[in-house]
Amino acid sequence: MVHSAGAYKTLVDYPVQDPSSEDYVPILVYKTRAHIAHGDPKTAIALIPSDTENLALKSVSALAKYISGADADAALEELRDLCVEIEGDDAEATDREKGWIRVVAGTAFVRAGEVEEALETLGAETNTENLEACVLPPSACSI
Repeated sequence: MVHSAGAYKTLVDYPVQDPSSEDYVPILVYKTRAHIAHGDPKTAIALIPSDTENLALKSVSALAKYISGADADAALEELRDLCVEIEGDDAEATDREKGWIRVVAGTAFVRAGEVEEALETLGAETNTENLEACVLPPSACSI
């Protein structure tokens, strides 16, 4: 199932940072994705504040909901909406966060059998330089 379970376990065990820390969002994104990879999407959902305004955290929450089977169609639609939202110049997300959103959405789309949508989301045939997106399609089914 997961080829590098040790790395995921380290992230699962890593403490959640104080929300005022500049490392809070990146660590929480990777920590919650590690929980999802370990087959524990419910913990991922619980770790993300329900009132978060951060688009990257919203995307991981939607992926966790999709993986858990809790209203999968609504979760995919939320991911589609987030992908549209980050395309504008006024999107409230850094380039790094936009990359995470694309990878998270692409993961869900591949798992849903929407490979073309996943590749389009990940920037196939564009000048996107997101290395994580480059390795996603073959590995997405293993998370």
